[in-house]
Amino acid sequence: MDQLPELDDALQDLSETLGCRIALIDEAGKVVAYSIHESPEDRRRLFHLLTHSDSWPAPRTATAPYSLEELPEVGTVLFIRLLDPQRHIIGHLLLPAVAPGQEETPLSAPLSAALEATEQLAELLGARQQEEARRDARANRLAVTLVSGAAGERESAAEHLLRERLLSSAAGYCAVALGVDPRAATALDNEKTSQAVARTLQFVRETSTATVVGGTLKNHLGVLVFPRPVVVPRLSRILSSPELSPVRAGVGSLSTLSEIHRSFQRAQLAWRASWLAPADHGIVAAWEQVGLDGTLARMPVEDFTLDDLPPSARELLAAVDSPDLLDTLTAYLDTGGDAQRTALNLHIHRSTLYYRLDKLRAALSGDLHDGVFRRELHTGLRIARLAGLVPGR
Repeated sequence: MDQLPELDDALQDLSETLGCRIALIDEAGKVVAYSIHESPEDRRRLFHLLTHSDSWPAPRTATAPYSLEELPEVGTVLFIRLLDPQRHIIGHLLLPAVAPGQEETPLSAPLSAALEATEQLAELLGARQQEEARRDARANRLAVTLVSGAAGERESAAEHLLRERLLSSAAGYCAVALGVDPRAATALDNEKTSQAVARTLQFVRETSTATVVGGTLKNHLGVLVFPRPVVVPRLSRILSSPELSPVRAGVGSLSTLSEIHRSFQRAQLAWRASWLAPADHGIVAAWEQVGLDGTLARMPVEDFTLDDLPPSARELLAAVDSPDLLDTLTAYLDTGGDAQRTALNLHIHRSTLYYRLDKLRAALSGDLHDGVFRRELHTGLRIARLAGLVPGR
């Protein structure tokens, strides 16, 4: 992301004036700018600043303009607060409290010069933050248009995302749909969708040089667009945070940017499959892995009743309400009618399987050896499970 250069220049000028290496962190503790660190010791210190600064306790500057803090692997550091026009803390200037070769804290000339520079630094930091917020908001709007707008709008959004370097140029792109099960979603749940989008964007921004865009549609469904295939385990770890529960995600197929809306359509189907059958799919479900469930998710199966099922499934569920029998039939149909494999998969004796199959045959008017009947029953039973019509344990 392009940044306003004035802040970096001002920080380097101040570093030369003070005669020491300095850094600047935002309100969250993340390093946003730093002066040139030349010596091995300076670079070691900078490494710890970059990797640990956002995990440090907040400096004690709520009622004082600066504070001294002892930091592991860094030493004693002077934190000087930066205030916006409303007197809110928006960041801190960090400089070593002890200059090389000194044994006591120098709280005279260097501190005075640093305090004099805080107003300018705060103004420049505020300007950078406003510019970043503006770019983020624009990227969010363009990402939403990219997957939900009319053809001309999608084309324009793609052009602006690449031209303004809001999204990396790549040979293939992948869309992700995020959200909660809409059947029981609360206002708080829907807010978590936006949080999940923001958390993922932040993770990518802090751990790689790639640019990913995302936003939230009016129907509370989130979208992310990656300039590469999505690493499902990594996204799963992000969404597994308790603060983001019950957000789930679907991952679309790899496509060109001009066809990313189709990738998003498949991502939505994978997402629907993940909450229609949460026991069968992970918190992040890929279109290429959800199989038949992704196709069935095109239908409003959550609104189905028994009357919407094929006759064979309707007949079965009207006569059988035993979870054991229904699980047995599903396992039997999954193996294509292989009794030995079914018994092994269910960890039951084959005689127990035959006993259950006899009870099932008695409840069905069709023949389980008939391929057409078995296909209809298998698919109908899967639809019933997605619709929540199969008795649970």
